[in-house]
Parts: sequence; C-alpha cells; structure tokens
Amino acid sequence: MKEKTTAIALVALWVLGWGVGGSLIDAGLIRAEVYSLEGGQVGTLITFVLWSLLWGGLGLKLWQRRGSGGSQDAHPEEGAP
Repeated sequence: MKEKTTAIALVALWVLGWGVGGSLIDAGLIRAEVYSLEGGQVGTLITFVLWSLLWGGLGLKLWQRRGSGGSQDAHPEEGAP
C-alpha cells in the first residue's frame, strides 16, 4: 500500500511541476515579448508541446532509473533463489 501511495504522490507532484513550469515559461516568453496573446496562441501551443516533451521525457527517464516503476520493489520475493 505504501508503494502505491508513493507512486500517486510522485505523479501528482510531477503533474504540478509540469503545469507550474509550463506556465512560468509561457509567462516569461510573453513578458519578454517573444510572442503575444493578441496575435493568436501559436506561441503558447509551441511552448506547451516542447515543455511537455521535455518534462515527460525527463519523467520517463527518472521512472526507469527508479527500477521499471518499482515493480521489483513491490514483490522482492519474486526472483529470489
């Protein structure tokens, strides 16, 4: 049960980081006048897609490093001699 709670907390924090990070990047680019919301939202879309790919890729890499999603941690007796 503890493993599931930890996994849920990690995913929730990851989604929060994705949303806050993307919003901060978007706001910074708008403030720096890289693009403006009056001219459509293509800049926001590009920021969203690039940030999602970067953040998602980092998340997958860290999850794999953790040990294939913790499947071995959940059942340590499996595979033991």
